[in-house]
Amino acid sequence: MNASWKATRAVVLLFAAAALASGCGVSKAKYLEATQSAESLTAKNQELQANLDAANAKSQELDQKVASMQSSVDQLNADLEKQRQENQKMHSTYEGLVGQLRDEVSSGQVEIQQMRDGIRVNLAQDILFKSGSANLDKAGKELLTKVADEFKNSTYQIVVIGHTDNQKIGSALAQRYPTNWELGAARSATIVRLFQDSGLATSRLMVVSAGEARPRADNASPEGREQNRRIEIRLRPIENDEAAVN
Repeated sequence: MNASWKATRAVVLLFAAAALASGCGVSKAKYLEATQSAESLTAKNQELQANLDAANAKSQELDQKVASMQSSVDQLNADLEKQRQENQKMHSTYEGLVGQLRDEVSSGQVEIQQMRDGIRVNLAQDILFKSGSANLDKAGKELLTKVADEFKNSTYQIVVIGHTDNQKIGSALAQRYPTNWELGAARSATIVRLFQDSGLATSRLMVVSAGEARPRADNASPEGREQNRRIEIRLRPIENDEAAVN
């Protein structure tokens, strides 16, 4: 027996009991009035129950939305904390490199930049290789060994990019390096091999040649060509390895 029927029955019984107590019968009009009043109360009861059910449903929906929003906030906070820690590690690596290469940075032979997605190290070709050569000289090996030692303190991907000027390869070297692409790649590979021999994991290392395609200065002057002949080393988090060069 549902609540509405109980309410109707109770009203009817109430009128019947009143009639018996007074010793007289209940007229048909009074009975109909009582019945209609009970039905009206039942309808209001059902309406209130429906409103209550709808309110409870909205409350549950709101609770779910609040829980979802809280989950998103928690994830965002976790991502921000991870990024903060990553930035701290990257800055620590940057400071270590600056400390290791202080003299070379002061002389302008090495540039170190902390970027949004990692660290860029530019090394002048002249402190690493002789003109037209992909063999490291003694000073170059010593410098890059210091760099490799600092790289051991991080887990970042290491991309070595060889840049050249726009001068054609001389005839004596043309068979070995037909264009500046090959020369840039050979120099990058030489440095990567040194890094590997120094104990850096091969999975972190990548060889890239930009050849003469990305000059920093005008190749029309000797000074400009000197700036363009360089080795660029990029450090970046491993998850960004889909783009070796921007």
